Amino acid sequence: MEVGIEDYLHIEFEYNKSKYHLKDVTVGKIYFLLVRIKIKNMDLEIRRRESTGSGANTDVETETLAKYEFMDGAAVRGCSLRN
Repeated sequence: MEVGIEDYLHIEFEYNKSKYHLKDVTVGKIYFLLVRIKIKNMDLEIRRRESTGSGANTDVETETLAKYEFMDGAAVRGCSLRN
């Protein structure tokens, strides 16, 4: 998965699975491809998302179950984090 802000920040995430159980261990890498802004920290949130209904009557509820900070400080281009 690639995310970013055009011309300022490009980050690539690499995980070994697309879905995890709450008791699973998340293993992956984060690559900083372009960093032109100061990153203060990076967090990982585990969210429960529940959808009910269908079509225009769909109701979505989201709840944050856990939040982990795994990077504190600035990242530089070419840097990678491994979990």
